[in-house]
Amino acid sequence: ATRVSLQSDGTRFTVYLAPAEVAAIGAQTDADGAVWEDAVRSEADLLFECLHMMFLGRTKVTSLTRVAAFCKRVVVAAVHWPPRTAERALDFVRRLLARYPALDRLVSSEDQAGSGVYLRDLDDPDMCNPFATCLYELHWLQIHFHPRVQAAAARLLAYAKAEAKKHQQ
Repeated sequence: ATRVSLQSDGTRFTVYLAPAEVAAIGAQTDADGAVWEDAVRSEADLLFECLHMMFLGRTKVTSLTRVAAFCKRVVVAAVHWPPRTAERALDFVRRLLARYPALDRLVSSEDQAGSGVYLRDLDDPDMCNPFATCLYELHWLQIHFHPRVQAAAARLLAYAKAEAKKHQQ
């Protein structure tokens, strides 16, 4: 795997990735509609390596709201990605939930996590209000056509429920 070094500050790099059409990394098809997952895989490798460096490789991220916004965007995009990439996305989100326990508000639908409306089209992830929504796409992914994606979504939801029970005790 190729190492990517960031020459600019993390905030500017993170804001730059936010409006990018992340879903464009998804399935690439030819005229017959065949999926070229090998090409997608290399782009997915780069994407997840960058996301790992930004959110899991640092000692502290500047804003929990920024992490929540990217968590939401990755799960939304995973609905449209090929199975291997979607599975990696769900694993990445599970690692984010483990690293930032306050993100469990995105999985819980019982409590209102935030007020207002989630504004997914805003360029600045700090301003999109991610805690005004939940990761309901995980339930869509539980009925995905691919069994490995279904299993990954079920594991993520089970992990979130187990962590929620730990915090309640």
